[in-house]
Amino acid sequence: VDSHREILIRTMSVVAAIAGLAHVIFLALFWVMGAAELAWVNVLSVATYAACFRLVRRRPFLTEALMGLEVVLHGLVAVYLIGWQSGFHFYIMLVVPTALVSGGINKRDDLVVRWVGGVGAGLLYLFMDATMRDWVPVNPLPAQVLNALRTFNLAGTFVILGLLALVYRQLIAQAEAVLRHQACTDPLTQLKNRRSVLDVISHEVAAFQRQGRSLVVIIADVDHFKMINDKHGHLAGDGVLQSVAKVLQGGVRSMDHVARWGGEEFLVVLPSTDMAEARMVAERLRACVAAQVCHSAKGPIPVTMTLGVADLHAGESVEQLISRADQALYQGKQAGRNQVVVAESAPQPSPPNATH
Repeated sequence: VDSHREILIRTMSVVAAIAGLAHVIFLALFWVMGAAELAWVNVLSVATYAACFRLVRRRPFLTEALMGLEVVLHGLVAVYLIGWQSGFHFYIMLVVPTALVSGGINKRDDLVVRWVGGVGAGLLYLFMDATMRDWVPVNPLPAQVLNALRTFNLAGTFVILGLLALVYRQLIAQAEAVLRHQACTDPLTQLKNRRSVLDVISHEVAAFQRQGRSLVVIIADVDHFKMINDKHGHLAGDGVLQSVAKVLQGGVRSMDHVARWGGEEFLVVLPSTDMAEARMVAERLRACVAAQVCHSAKGPIPVTMTLGVADLHAGESVEQLISRADQALYQGKQAGRNQVVVAESAPQPSPPNATH
């Protein structure tokens, strides 16, 4: 609902700005031509769109209704005053795609905007086309002026349709970017999620195979996390995970990757890093986590982590690499926690025809 609301608001803001500018141009044109009635009508239109631009974030549904009503009434009044040939009825067609695409913020508003606004505007246009083509205008203008207005309004309609299409395309692209971010991001810690970091590791393994670039992974687990949840509550536990995530993310290079691996476990990926450097990084991260104190309503929460470190060896799969880091983590847990353990080297394949 929030993303739909933001898309609706941004679209209407652009439309209000474009339409307001168009009516300023009309106001000047009719004032120069001496068509005072239409000049004042456009003064009201400019005021309406200025109000819509200010109201759009607070009252988006009311704003959309006002904008659609202004377009319809302006088209009707213009045809009544200077005739069908002026082409102001073209703008009523813009209400149809705008209403059908944008819709409303909730189901009730969506129904009103799409079907009453969009379909209603389309039916009104068809009715006007059937009944007002031969309407005798109240203030007729010279044929040359009317033809110029018709051409201007037709061109203006195409320009606005094109701008709306660009706006919708940009909004769709932004919505897709948000969805991609959500698909790759852990909602609690805002780190990469498990699926995303596996893609990263697969890419780095491919780089290792092509270029021989070193790769190290660290699995870090918050010590006694169940006890933290039991004593301080799950809300406090979530706060601990968020604090740890910030420490881990702030303690590595921009080229490194930090992800929430699952539960209270985190995974750090260190490309182009040898084991000695990786161990120093792991020790620094462990010390930084231990140095911070989280707080809850029941008092301070001391936090420590155990970390398992493994580097990629030739012929080793992603699963084997992570498994060795996990085994090192388990050894650290068994040995008392709050420490860094480096994984044993991967077993080397036996040469062919070896004797045992």
